Amino acid sequence: MDPRHLLPRALLAVSALLLLTGFGITHSALVGPLTLGLLGKATAQVLHTLLWGPFVVLLLLHCGRSG
Repeated sequence: MDPRHLLPRALLAVSALLLLTGFGITHSALVGPLTLGLLGKATAQVLHTLLWGPFVVLLLLHCGRSG
C-alpha cells in the first residue's frame, strides 16, 4: 500500500465506524440484526465514545497535511 494513502484510508475507516456506531445507538433495532448481533446499543455507545479521539487526531493530521 502506498504510504500517501494510509492516512486518508485510516480516516475513512474510522469515519465509517463512527457513522455505524452512531446508527447503532439511535437505530439499534435495525443495526443489531444487520451486524448479526455484534453491535448492540451498549457496545455501540462504548465504541462511539472511544472512536472520537482517533477520529479527531486523524482529521487534524489529514487537514494539516493537505493544507
